[in-house]
Order: sequence, then structure tokens, then C-alpha cells
Amino acid sequence: MLNEPEGTIKRALDLTKREELLGLNHFCLDVTNCIPKPTNNGDESLISNIDAETITTSEDGSSSCSLYNLQEWMDDLNELSISTFGKSMRVAFQPTKRIIGRDVYEMAFIYDADGTLVELLNWSGRLEQEVGSGWEPWNGEGFVL
Repeated sequence: MLNEPEGTIKRALDLTKREELLGLNHFCLDVTNCIPKPTNNGDESLISNIDAETITTSEDGSSSCSLYNLQEWMDDLNELSISTFGKSMRVAFQPTKRIIGRDVYEMAFIYDADGTLVELLNWSGRLEQEVGSGWEPWNGEGFVL
């Protein structure tokens, strides 16, 4: 179908080595709803022993904390992959936290079976303070035509 010679396997480009192509050539999955988080619905027992810095509150009043994070979810997914398919996940980049606007995300990259990067996102919370965009408004002057 791909006009490849019989018996050859064509892999995707390794975008960890070609970062200029990363934004155009990867698939992103938001796994936030797959990762259980306690909610603050009046029962403080779930979050009473958690460091206050790890708790954020969303607009709907629910809380998110790091009782079960992206790394632990990926570890469980890897165990499931090994038991089901006999293969482990190939991790390109371990989970890290990133702030995008006021939202805090955990991000990780794994490879699919063909070597294509798959980005995993887990929304961790929202910062209370305003975060500037870093962009200065353009006044319409300063460009040479």
C-alpha cells in the first residue's frame, strides 16, 4: 500500500532529533479524564495530608492534587501493555510540568508502534494569579517596507 519493498519496515522520523518538525508531526492525547483526582466536595479527608502547594482549585470549585499523577498513570498503562501485548511502552520524554497561560499541565511523549511521537497531557490545575502573555501590543510603527 505504501509502495515499500516486501519485508521492510518504514519508521516515522525521530522528532526528538528534529525538534523543528515536532509541532507539525505529533499526535496529542488529553488523558486528564483517565487519571483519577479527588474533588473537594466538603470531605477534607482526601486532601488533609497533602502539601498545600500541590493543590489547585478550578473554576468549578473542584481541587486537583498529585495523589496520582501522569507518571504513575503511565506506569500502570505500561504494566497493562506488558500483560496484554507482551510489549512495554517506549517513552521519549518523561513527564514534566508546563505552564500554558494560567493552566498547569503535565506533559510526556511516548512512541507509537511506528515510531510516531504521541504527546500525553494531564491538566493539573489553574494558577490563581494572572499570567501575562509576554507579547507587547504593536502600535503599527517600526516596520520598514
